[in-house]
Amino acid sequence: MTGPQNSKPVGRQRRPKVPDALRKRAARAYHKEKCQGGVPCLRCQRYKRNCQYSQAPAPAASSDAARASASPQQASEKERYLEQIVRHFMGDISFEPSNLQFVADALQRDRVSPRNPSALAPGSSELYSIHPLSTSTMPNDPFRATGLQSSISIVASSRTYFPPRHIAEFLLDTFLEYTQTNYYYFDETEFRQKLDYYYTEDRYLDINDAGWICTLFMTFASGTQFAYMHASRSPYLHSMSGEGHLPDDTIGLALYRFSCRLIPDLITTASVETVQAFLLFGVYTMPIDTSGLAYTYLGLAIKMAIQNGMHRRFGEEGLDARTIELRNRLWWSAYTLDRRISILHGRPVSVSPTEIDCDMPKDLPDLRPSGRITNLPNITATIQLTEQLAKVAPIISRLRNCPGELHSIYLKQLLHVRDELRSWWETLPQDVHCRDLDPSKPLFRYNVHLELTYAMIIMYMGRPLILAGTPNSSVSDEGNSGSTVDASVMLCTDCVQAALRIVELCQLLQDAVGVARVSYTEFSSCRAALLAIIAQSLNTRTERLHGALTQGMALIRRMCVGLQSARSEVAVIEALERAAQRLDSRTENEDTRSGETSTEYSQFRRWAMLWQSEPPSASVGIESEPIGLESSQLPAASFDGFFSSFPQELGAFASFPEVGAQFGENLPTMLWPDELSLPAFVPNPDSPT
Repeated sequence: MTGPQNSKPVGRQRRPKVPDALRKRAARAYHKEKCQGGVPCLRCQRYKRNCQYSQAPAPAASSDAARASASPQQASEKERYLEQIVRHFMGDISFEPSNLQFVADALQRDRVSPRNPSALAPGSSELYSIHPLSTSTMPNDPFRATGLQSSISIVASSRTYFPPRHIAEFLLDTFLEYTQTNYYYFDETEFRQKLDYYYTEDRYLDINDAGWICTLFMTFASGTQFAYMHASRSPYLHSMSGEGHLPDDTIGLALYRFSCRLIPDLITTASVETVQAFLLFGVYTMPIDTSGLAYTYLGLAIKMAIQNGMHRRFGEEGLDARTIELRNRLWWSAYTLDRRISILHGRPVSVSPTEIDCDMPKDLPDLRPSGRITNLPNITATIQLTEQLAKVAPIISRLRNCPGELHSIYLKQLLHVRDELRSWWETLPQDVHCRDLDPSKPLFRYNVHLELTYAMIIMYMGRPLILAGTPNSSVSDEGNSGSTVDASVMLCTDCVQAALRIVELCQLLQDAVGVARVSYTEFSSCRAALLAIIAQSLNTRTERLHGALTQGMALIRRMCVGLQSARSEVAVIEALERAAQRLDSRTENEDTRSGETSTEYSQFRRWAMLWQSEPPSASVGIESEPIGLESSQLPAASFDGFFSSFPQELGAFASFPEVGAQFGENLPTMLWPDELSLPAFVPNPDSPT
């Protein structure tokens, strides 16, 4: 059977092209194509089609069941993984749509500006008093719980604690010269006016005077801490080297204890003068108990300032420019001190920077001190340094907790912050302010403190990398590990150089005006530098490191005269330094005799010999012999003041997890203990039981 003669050749035939307008089913069949998102989607844009995905017919029942079984499970897994990633990098945040939208918008803008009120979190409306309180308006103010204040007798008895007028002037001048440095605590003109008022007016003092009474007394108390700086240093320090408490400290302690009785009234009053008072409470206790009392007092100053709205920009009428600038300077001093102590001593910050939008301090003729040069450039520089420190802290925290593959990312971020910090530091003025280290200039000590703060930040970046050792050549050639090693070496080198620079600055200060025994900036900087030098000595011992360590120990012994807690910290540093020396000598002898090559076992030997040199103290009730500190007859109770802060200093040198495999295993990756076991001390027989 044959087909018709006009039949076409057998094979696949091409359909004729039909216009979309004449199609019945295929015109809307493109819903089967993969949609890449968006309206219109990218595929429709490419083919210049009208994107009508919403009008597509429903899929078949068989495909509907398959999607229902696969999509919810896949979506749930994706959401769970994304939530874990977000929590790792941003903390425990809320996943409500409104909050996620706010975070996404903030990231889209690249950063949230802490000075822009519109960038604050939604729903952050606050109730606070924007107007400063005064003695005339306080009794009638409706938002202060005046019924909870104490009786008038407590404040009235403060007149018995006023020193003679010439002594008060001397202590005020001492405070302004040695204590104030690069911060702002009160207006000098207003302070002197209040001083005249309380010394000339013979009237009963009431609760409304509590703020300024505490401001006066704590200024005097802080002045007693530095009063000895006006005396001949060598004979004076030699005469008081064996004393537990100095006569100057007795006066300051009496003023402090009386002022503490007015703290409940200060909290109830919550005025601008209260912020000044709590700031000075923190300054006085900072060299005694930084992470305890000082941190608490500065936190109270922050709370009082927030209650007065000092953290927000004042855009209304009713306050003159001088009062607004005074509020801004007080806020930034309290916030800078609180944030710096929180970061360096492992404490939570009192307020988030995203809640702050008040203006930075600026020059105002009415607030320029009479007869002295303003320290405003140094104040603003200190604020900027604290902001840089706040940038470094979260990077260090993430670097400690992240997997080893992400180390290079955070190390590069540290290098970026370091480069920014160096470039900014070079722009600071070199005449009179900031970087002028001429001892004959009026702000010499202020400028030394500013560079100590700068060097501390550089050292803070590289401390965890010191004990990681130096890179191994075989590891450096493997892909991304080379850049990681290079970044760690640069940060570690900068840290050691900053530590050596701190010792040089402290020596420069000692040669010019003398180091202070109660300066938090000087003591904490020197202490951190010595610990960094000792840690570097575990890797390599050079003549420069040995000379800086000897010089630094001599300086820090001068700073701890009369302070038991500081002397205790110095004693521990001495013990660590001797342990490092013994460890180094014993390791050389062991390597010479046995020639050990096992890396892991040699690390264990170094660690064991370190603690063998300085064994832990014996249990309670068991007598133990003092080892390594025979010359320091300190009572055991003297260690109470620094236990809250000193272990954090040692913990800052802990190596990162999994860092040994990247930085080379030829040197120890020793972890400092969370608690430092101290040698036993012979109790002071003269101390009360």
